[in-house]
Amino acid sequence: MANVIIGLPEAMAKIAAIPVVAETVGETALTAGKVEVAALARALAPKRTGALAGSIVPVPEGVGVVVPYAGYVEFGTVNMDAEPYLGPALERAGPIVGKEVTESVKTALYAL
Repeated sequence: MANVIIGLPEAMAKIAAIPVVAETVGETALTAGKVEVAALARALAPKRTGALAGSIVPVPEGVGVVVPYAGYVEFGTVNMDAEPYLGPALERAGPIVGKEVTESVKTALYAL
């Protein structure tokens, strides 16, 4: 008589699905996090004309700022004090986004 492990094919299928589910759910949560960081950076950006704040958008790499002078505002120059907006947004939202990504992936994996 052969030894049979009941449920092995189903268990193996779930194990094989782990990387796919983790990556898919993680990417979705990370994309939502980028939207949150961009919104916070827009709120924190100085608004002389609003062009800087309006140019802050989520991009595949994270959060991007389109206007060419964004770095000067964030970091300052010899003639201008820094008015950071993106760094503080990342500092405030980063831990929250990390926790949201972790919880999303964990929930999805437990649902397997």
